Amino acid sequence: MPLISKSLWAAAAVFAAGFTPVSSQALTEIQGATPPGYNASCNCYRAVPYGSATWLEPTTRKMARQVMDIWMPTGFGGPRPIVYYGHPNGTSNFIAYDKTAGSLYSRFVKPLTDQGYIVVSYEFRHPVVNYVAGSPAPRYDIQKAINYFTSQYTVGLNADPTNSFITGQSRGGGLGLLTALTGKFTNGTTVRALWTYQAQTTFNCNEMANDFVLENERSQFLSQCTAVPGAGSSLQSVSVSAPPVHAAYDRPFRMELVHASDVDVHYPDFGYQLCRRYQAEATESACQATPSVAGDTAWVGMADYFNAHRQ
Repeated sequence: MPLISKSLWAAAAVFAAGFTPVSSQALTEIQGATPPGYNASCNCYRAVPYGSATWLEPTTRKMARQVMDIWMPTGFGGPRPIVYYGHPNGTSNFIAYDKTAGSLYSRFVKPLTDQGYIVVSYEFRHPVVNYVAGSPAPRYDIQKAINYFTSQYTVGLNADPTNSFITGQSRGGGLGLLTALTGKFTNGTTVRALWTYQAQTTFNCNEMANDFVLENERSQFLSQCTAVPGAGSSLQSVSVSAPPVHAAYDRPFRMELVHASDVDVHYPDFGYQLCRRYQAEATESACQATPSVAGDTAWVGMADYFNAHRQ
């Protein structure tokens, strides 16, 4: 399957035609010290608005909007570090409060809140999946969510934006990484480290073709890859000041040019190439790319990794 199939992109464009902005009333109601939507059973805030955009999401065929859930630690005074999470395609920002061993809550949220982290899970548009021809690539929702959270809730939740961390899987990991490398953050936000799983590190079709695909199959690849102006590339955005990143993938690295059909949204050499860019900036030790990691262990070690980079 190509990186983003043109049929999926076309569906996104059709769905986007139904876009309607929501009233600003939802935002004016939350200009207080703490967010709305508190749920005592999970010690979390549900569906907190950070913007007014709504869209029909092609990967779920459901309406989506700019909201975030906020999970709070218990028994930690603060200031509390913040972990921001972006979900993969086909899901949403909602994480069920499910305490069974294999749940995302147990594997991802609880290990962080148990160590004093605030966990923010946001809904967001993707620069390719949600692209509408003639409009700018929608790649700034994550930046907007982070800046809104820190502007509204830093004091009320005793949060520490100077110890911010970004994580995510697939769609959320790739755009989270791009946001960390290129974002314009306010209110003291400093991204100390990232932890991603199956993250796409460039949305540039030509770059993917040149870096990953056999020369005689690049035309074929480009004919299937949805080119989006301004979608962005983490590979092109690595600098000497880039934050440390742990990037895991579910397959072995190839480390060679491959057939066009082998390069999909979870192609593992996205991580291998990312660390090569860190190496070019003489910061190789700041990038850890790990192949063949099963999904049920994708977040093992994340809390300790973030603890090691807190300041």
